[in-house]
Amino acid sequence: MGARIRHLALPRPHRRAQNGASAGHRHLQTSPGHRLIERNYLQGMEGVLTGVRVLDLSSVLAGPLTGTFLAECGADVTKVEAPGGDVTRSWKLPGEAPGPISSYYEAANHGKTVVSHNLKAPEGKAWLQDSLAHTDVLLHNMKWGDLESMGLLPDRLSDAFPQLVQVRLVGFEQRPERLAYDVVVQAESGFMSMNGTPDGPATKMPVAMMDILASHQMRAAVLGGLFHRERSGQGGYAEVSLWGSGLSALANQGTQWLMHGTVPQRMGSTHPNIAPYGDMLTCRDGDVVLAVGSDAQFKSLCHVLGCDVLADDPRFRTNVERVKHRESLVKALNAPTRLFSRADLLAAFVERRVPAGAVHSVQEALDSEMAQAYLTGSADRRKVKTSAIRWDQAGMRKA
Repeated sequence: MGARIRHLALPRPHRRAQNGASAGHRHLQTSPGHRLIERNYLQGMEGVLTGVRVLDLSSVLAGPLTGTFLAECGADVTKVEAPGGDVTRSWKLPGEAPGPISSYYEAANHGKTVVSHNLKAPEGKAWLQDSLAHTDVLLHNMKWGDLESMGLLPDRLSDAFPQLVQVRLVGFEQRPERLAYDVVVQAESGFMSMNGTPDGPATKMPVAMMDILASHQMRAAVLGGLFHRERSGQGGYAEVSLWGSGLSALANQGTQWLMHGTVPQRMGSTHPNIAPYGDMLTCRDGDVVLAVGSDAQFKSLCHVLGCDVLADDPRFRTNVERVKHRESLVKALNAPTRLFSRADLLAAFVERRVPAGAVHSVQEALDSEMAQAYLTGSADRRKVKTSAIRWDQAGMRKA
């Protein structure tokens, strides 16, 4: 697992007062040297975590994504940055406009109040101690030595602030001296060895997937800690490892080695256990990827393509045989597809319940009608929400 949780005795969470303030809370106080960078509240996001106050001391991606998720669920999130700002403010593509906000930074930090403090200076330490007394959740990725020197060790915080649920991100849990950037963990957890084409090099995924996986572990730790506190009066200190988050996401690829001694190899987009799954059909105006997981779906696929004979071919009749003869299968399936437009082929697949999708560019995906519900922000600061959850207090929406 990517997270370790140790429960601490905590009181019940603060309740939202009638005037909109959180009972038992007051707004975070400032100290000399404090600077409010921006208030970037999301509109219309009052939700299941309304009244929960979060102090986000984390940097880069996994922790900040977690804070933004909590903000999207209604929490009041304050992000604290060192006077120089989060390093990702400067991670800009060539051609990005000058200024303190990069698209990378914006992806992980919308919906928060952002302030600047030197937490190692006396006034910054005093501000933090005062703020923690009125905080429900603390997020950070500080080194143990810094926690020690700043008086922020978990046991000390739990004694001083029993209402606090602490979630800390680490890199390599058992090797704290190592720097754990996303690509390093992608490499060492086995993901890069599986990613790419059979005749190509090990390849990094195009997003920081280890950070994203770790953020999901952190979200679970926060929500689990808050639920435990609500139910029994105890909360907890949770530690999420970037390395452990990657390892725990190996899923079936990991068990193939553990159970059968099979080392996963680079296969491009295809699946080691299923065919045609991840295999491409080339239409006259673009590609379609298949995700056929059953014999019945394969028969429907063949029917749409006008090659029903393939469904009765001994080489393709069962999934096991299709995996063995994948190369011949994909060649046969592609024979008629250039006659189709991508839209027409997908429409036929939808009608016959064949799982398939258009291979979109990022632009096509974000410009699609379905994507609009997942976007937020103004025209010049548009971004994708971190949460794909749709809360419906009136009841379940029929899908």
